[in-house]
Amino acid sequence: MPTALVLVRTTVTHDSRVLREARLLRELGYEVLVAGIVSPAEQETELELDGVRVVRLVGPRRLGRRLLRRDSAARDEGSSRATATQDQWATAGPSRLRRLLVALAFNLQGIVLAWRLSPDLVHANDYDTMWVGAAAKLLRGSRLVYDAHELWPDRAGNPGWRPWLLACEAQFVRLADAIITVSPGLAAVIAARYRVPKPVVVRNVPERPRELDPSPAPGAPVAVYSGALAPGRGIEEALRALPSVPQLRLRLIGPDNDGFAAHIRDEAEALGVADRLEILPPVRPADVPAALAGARMGLALIRPSVLSYQLSLPNKLFEYVAAGVPVLASDLPVLGRTVQEEGIGEVVPPGDVPAIAAAMRRLAEPARNAEARERVRSFGERVNWQRERLVLEDVYARLPRRTRRTAAS
Repeated sequence: MPTALVLVRTTVTHDSRVLREARLLRELGYEVLVAGIVSPAEQETELELDGVRVVRLVGPRRLGRRLLRRDSAARDEGSSRATATQDQWATAGPSRLRRLLVALAFNLQGIVLAWRLSPDLVHANDYDTMWVGAAAKLLRGSRLVYDAHELWPDRAGNPGWRPWLLACEAQFVRLADAIITVSPGLAAVIAARYRVPKPVVVRNVPERPRELDPSPAPGAPVAVYSGALAPGRGIEEALRALPSVPQLRLRLIGPDNDGFAAHIRDEAEALGVADRLEILPPVRPADVPAALAGARMGLALIRPSVLSYQLSLPNKLFEYVAAGVPVLASDLPVLGRTVQEEGIGEVVPPGDVPAIAAAMRRLAEPARNAEARERVRSFGERVNWQRERLVLEDVYARLPRRTRRTAAS
């Protein structure tokens, strides 16, 4: 049986795209292993998710501890030296050095894993897994898919030196046997920037849920946001619009990013809308549509602070559609155009709080909401994972034949 290694720098648990990739590869006859990372909240290193085997690689502190356990000299010196080394990993200099150590730990373990597994196919999700993917191809002859979820040199909070990132990605796109991405805007930039054929667009479309009630829930209308609780996603602007939209409630569903949820609660108190704010933890990918269903609108109020955001086509858009919920989105080149052309909601200038409030009031009106819901239903019938998976399946089918390389070669 051929083997496939899917790489990602997340814990995998809530990464719906990665789990869909893995399940599709399994259905195509591959023995699949997903390699992710541990987090403070998710420390388990081996598990099964949706029938897919997952291993989580450890950070530099735990890797250092493992290496110490294997070193007989270190064992003889006792636990004090091990503790000192762990403290060095945990407090190693400025944040840039810590990030470098985390990347080195992932790449070292990933390359060892790829060498041992010798996969027929490697699906590398984003730039930060491509060092492992490149090693698998060069050392083992694995076929390599580069899945660019965003423009890595142009992403939010990017700490890297941009010329270095551009130079590395230029090599990655040439080394890969296939390049895919999530948005036609990103595909156009990658093709023009690196002078390569335009990547195939595989949108972040979830599987269609069964037996969801497409009508809005009774009671006070709810505007829902699904995704990471972090700056730049329009959460603060949506909150500031609430005082101008009586009765509307705001529900946030997703993982907290560096205490951002506490900041939002404090701002809600200051605005006098704390009783209309609800913050919920993330749910499993298969449960997302059910968690969103019944909301009056879904929020995709992304601010174009970086080129990746400006050209994004986020998975939350398709999650709202799968749940039958109209969308309130920023008027961005790909996201806004999709919402407008399909008639599935409203678009507003990014960051414009009065415009957001006015659009919220329009989408909360029963007649306007019913009209948008009908367009959402029609769009969802045409754009769903059952169809999108055929695009990815074709990418896998077109990969060149593997030239297997062994340790002897």
